[in-house]
Amino acid sequence: MRYIICLILFIGNTSHVFSQTEENTLYLKVDYFFSSSERIGDYLKVEQELWKPVHQERVNRGIILGWGFYSLFAGEPNAPYNYIAVNVFDDFDKIDYFGLGDIVAEIYPEKDLGLFYQQTRETREVVRTEIWRVDKTLYKESGQLPIGNYITKNFFDARGGSGEHMEMETGFWAGIHKARIDMELIHGWAMYSLYYPSGTAAHYTYSTVDFYERLGDLTAGAGIELARVAYPGQADELLNENFQRTAESRSLFKTEIWKLLDSVGYK
Repeated sequence: MRYIICLILFIGNTSHVFSQTEENTLYLKVDYFFSSSERIGDYLKVEQELWKPVHQERVNRGIILGWGFYSLFAGEPNAPYNYIAVNVFDDFDKIDYFGLGDIVAEIYPEKDLGLFYQQTRETREVVRTEIWRVDKTLYKESGQLPIGNYITKNFFDARGGSGEHMEMETGFWAGIHKARIDMELIHGWAMYSLYYPSGTAAHYTYSTVDFYERLGDLTAGAGIELARVAYPGQADELLNENFQRTAESRSLFKTEIWKLLDSVGYK
């Protein structure tokens, strides 16, 4: 499957913001890991020294578009995971470790594959895996998937809401996020819908992600002042109505801050 990016240019006051749409839908495979304090050093070495070259080769072969490795910088009390790996795909068939064994064998011909995988398993446990569909992304530089040194990941539940969450996030709020990007408050923004797991076991149904270069930028809000910048011709009454429509469309389950430790394919 061929990944085709259509770039739509938005003119801001001082900079350009790009919106990415896909002829072939993008998917994220998100793996949540836990590594105990005594094994963290070994685990980071496994991910960043052993597995990173494997992910780079997966990018080279067009299996994945990118890989990002994060630590949980701020999360819920007693969070069951402390590291997260995100793989970006444009072909759903390739999500299930497509060609992985062959790539590992080619990169590490001298290694026993059984021992290689055992070394990985001994340094961390897989808490859970999720598959997300990419609904919309905004970013400052053309030709890039959005990424930043820090992200805030907002987990929302749209079940029981008004049904307008997609319209509000990709319409009204996208305009505000474009203004935030122009003002260099964020580096990018994205909306993802949860594909799997589904059903009543899932605590949330979609997420939005803000990508930041600087941790201090997280303190800048996104309220009525930014809405006025994004929509200068609209009255406050209409802007507040859109805020209310957003609130009625979903509930916030939790927000986390993730810190980027490493990546391939994004830059």
